[in-house]
Amino acid sequence: MDLQNIIERIKSLIALGREKIQTVSSTQRDRRAILLLGVVVCVLILYFVIQFFSLGTERLEKRARALESELRKVQTLSAEFEQSKKTMSELAGKIKKEDEDLISLLEKILLAENLQRQNFSIRDVNTRGSDDEELFEEKSVDVELKRISMDDLVDILYKIQTKQSFLKVSNLSITSKLKQADSVNVKLRVSTFEFKQVI
Repeated sequence: MDLQNIIERIKSLIALGREKIQTVSSTQRDRRAILLLGVVVCVLILYFVIQFFSLGTERLEKRARALESELRKVQTLSAEFEQSKKTMSELAGKIKKEDEDLISLLEKILLAENLQRQNFSIRDVNTRGSDDEELFEEKSVDVELKRISMDDLVDILYKIQTKQSFLKVSNLSITSKLKQADSVNVKLRVSTFEFKQVI
C-alpha cells in the first residue's frame, strides 16, 4: 500500500467521522457537549502521559541517588585500601630483611659474646604463619645455651632484641644446678617476621 492510498483512506475516515458527528449533534448544545467531552478526554490523556513520565523520572532519580551512595562507599573503601597498602609498605620498609638467614645471624651474636660452639646449639623449626590470610610470615629457631653466666645471657638477649631486623624471643626457659650457681642452661625460641607482598 503506497502513501497516497493511506492518505486517501485517512481523509475518508475523517469525513465519515464528521458526518456522524453532524448527524448526532444536530443542535448547538450537542456540539458544545461533544466538544467539551473531547477536551476532557484530551486533558485526561495528557494528565496520564505526564504522570507516567514523572513516575518514571522519579524512579530514575531514586536509582541515581542510590548509585551515587554506592559510589561514595566504594570510593571510601578504595581510599582506606590505599592507606592500608601505604601503611603496610612503610612497615615493611622499617623491618629490614637480613641477607643472611636467622641461624647465621644468631650464631654471629653468640660467637661475638665469646660463647664456645660446643656450648650452644641452634635448630631450625618449621615456618609458621604461611596461611594466605596472614599478613606476615614467621620463621623461628630454637636456641639452647649451656653453662652461660647471667650477665652473658642478658647481653645476648639485649643484642637479639635490638638487632635491626625484627626479632622476637619467646619460650624462654632457664635452669641452673646448685653446684654451678654462677652458670645456667637456657632454652629459647627466636622468631623473625617478614611482611608478605601487598598486592
